[in-house]
This record gives sequence, structure tokens and C-alpha cells, in this order.
Amino acid sequence: MPAGPATIRADLRIDSSASPPDALPRLSRRTALFGAAALLAPFVPRFATAAPVTAVPAVAPQPSAGPIRLDSNENPYGPSPAARRAILASAIEAPRYADDAFQELIAMLADAQHMDRSQIVVGSGSAELLNMAAMLAAQGGPGGELIAAQPTFEQLSAFAANVGVETRWVPLDAAHLHDLAAMRAAVTPRTRLVYVCNPNNPTATALRRDALEAFIRSVPAPTLVLVDEAYIDLADAEGVASVAALTHDCPNLIVLRTFSKIHGLAGLRIGYGMAQTALAERLRNIQLAFPNVTGLRAAMASLGDHGFITETRRALITDRTRIEATLDRLGCAHTRSQGNFVFFDVSMPIVTFRKAMLDRGVRVGRPFQRYEQWARVTVGTHVEVDRFLEVLPAALGRTA
Repeated sequence: MPAGPATIRADLRIDSSASPPDALPRLSRRTALFGAAALLAPFVPRFATAAPVTAVPAVAPQPSAGPIRLDSNENPYGPSPAARRAILASAIEAPRYADDAFQELIAMLADAQHMDRSQIVVGSGSAELLNMAAMLAAQGGPGGELIAAQPTFEQLSAFAANVGVETRWVPLDAAHLHDLAAMRAAVTPRTRLVYVCNPNNPTATALRRDALEAFIRSVPAPTLVLVDEAYIDLADAEGVASVAALTHDCPNLIVLRTFSKIHGLAGLRIGYGMAQTALAERLRNIQLAFPNVTGLRAAMASLGDHGFITETRRALITDRTRIEATLDRLGCAHTRSQGNFVFFDVSMPIVTFRKAMLDRGVRVGRPFQRYEQWARVTVGTHVEVDRFLEVLPAALGRTA
């Protein structure tokens, strides 16, 4: 019969039978295996249910004190079982620099994306790569501009301001999508970089690939175009797909991905960019940091854990649909989400709604420019979504 948690804890004893009296205690192989098993055991969600829920991955986060966190677009189901094993195994590599793991992940990504290794740039999360792109935009000297939608993910614009690149904001269109025509019209000789987050954060909307491709090809070659695909794995609308393959014949295109979302490795900070070799080399030349070995090993393992990724995607989309259906019943306008979060109109100042939700034990997203009465909520575990939907009507002042 397999050892349960109590059995595992009872076996966590140190084997020092073969050690001299003054030697440090040594863990036996059996003890190490039991310890790893304890760390890899499935966690219990904060709001447990008596019956198992279909389509929910077997591994969920360990409960923590305080409100449910549905405010940061984190994936509650990762890391995958394979990534967890890799995290534990990586401890033996901690005394060494991560050169080998770094090159191994680049090779795996190049193979998965059908690219040459020279086209892949791995960074400490996609946030570092966004900062690197801002630095490229600053290299042309003072007076450079970045064009971005408003609202969108603010990492790039914030760092661009630090290096002397001004952002020209272009409001989203009536469908809460990037207004590509207006963004193209905003391009001038001063424009160094155009940023498209697709699917967009915080609105969760996504552009069709054909429309985005036409836009990318229309931007003059001296201007860089950066497409941030952090949430592309959660997109399921017709025509929405990655533009990574366009890097083969668009010399000014950078496409970013991250292991923080579908792979559930936000705390380990691994992201990567794809571009033509010359542009990728320009990015590498201003690398700001070196990824850690634990994150690299976890990313490699997660890439191969297809079953867990598929199961996690299904669970998140299923509960995303549940949230949207409830919003429809409550009469709340919302976008059609293509990420692991939902964006909806609460018809009150967002600070008021946030407090009402926090008073009920659920933390939701912060205010965003031009959408001061809209809320962004992350799709949590199935039982966390149950709790969110339970308290939502009262927070909105509506009848369920």
C-alpha cells in the first residue's frame, strides 16, 4: 500500500549509521525519495469540495492565509508534475552556472518553433525581454517614441520612460481591441517600436492573425514591432493564432512568449523571444540578467508535459466560460476573453468594487486607464471560481 503523508513524515529520519561521529548527517536514498514524494504530493485547493471536479488538473496550489488571489493572472494549476520533479532535481546544479541548461532550453524551443537556435533569446521572464526591447528603442538617441494601445500591459512603457523613450498611447476601438488602423497612422519617423499585446492584458481581447499580419507587414522596416503572446495558449476564438512564423521574413518583428502563464512558472521567471538572427543578436547584446537553473530545468520539463498543459488549458477555459455565463445572467457587459482572466463592467468605481470583493475574501485586479469601472479577475481553481461567483452578486449589489 502506498505511503500516505503521515507515513512519509515518519520516515523522514537521517541515516548516519555509516558516518563517523564528527561527520555531517547524511540522508539515505530512501529518505530523499520520501522527502521528494512529500513535496510532489498534490496540494489541496483553498475551498475543498466533497466530490472531484472533472477537467481540473490533479495538482493545485497549497492554500495560504488571507483572501483568494484572483488579481495577477497567475495559473493556479502549475507547475506541472514533470516541472515539479525537475525543480527538485535542479538542486544538485545550484553550485554551477546554468550555461548547459540555458543552451538546452534554447535548443528545445528552436525545435518546437521550427527555428534556428540563433533566433531564440531566453530571458528572466518576458518582462526582461520587454525591457531589452525598450533599450533597443532608446539606442537611436533622444526623441524616440513607442506606440502602444491603452490600456495594455504596462511593463514596456514604464521601462521605456526610464530610458528616454516616450509612449504615444492609442485608445482601443469600440470592441476593446487594438485599433490597428489608428496605430499605423500614429507611426512617424520618430517611432522606434510598436507594441501589440495579443491577447491583450487587461481587456483579454485578441486580434485575428490575418489582421495582425497585415499590420506587421505595413510597418516600415526601421521600426520594430513587438508582439507579446503571453496568453496565446489560452486563445480559442476562430482566426486567433500566433504570428511567430512571421519572424522568418519580417526582419523588424519580435515575438515574445512566457512560462509564467499556461506553464504556471511565474515565480521562476523564464521567458523567450523569437526574431530573425540579426535582431535576436541585438537583443542578446543587451541581456540584463541570466536565468536561474531551476527555472530553466522546470521550463524544459514543462514543455514536454503535454497532458498536463492540455488539461490545465481545458480547466481554465471551462471556468472562464462559467464566469462569462454568470456575468451574462447578471447583466454585466464583458469582453470575450482569450486569456486566463475576464474583464467586465461593474458599473461602479473599480476601487469600490475591489473593496466589496476583498471584504468577501476575494482579491481582484486594479484600476486601468480608460476603464475606471471595469474589473479584471483571474480564473482560479474550480473551487476558487465557485467562491468568486458566490460572492459576486452581493458585491455588485445585484440579485443572483
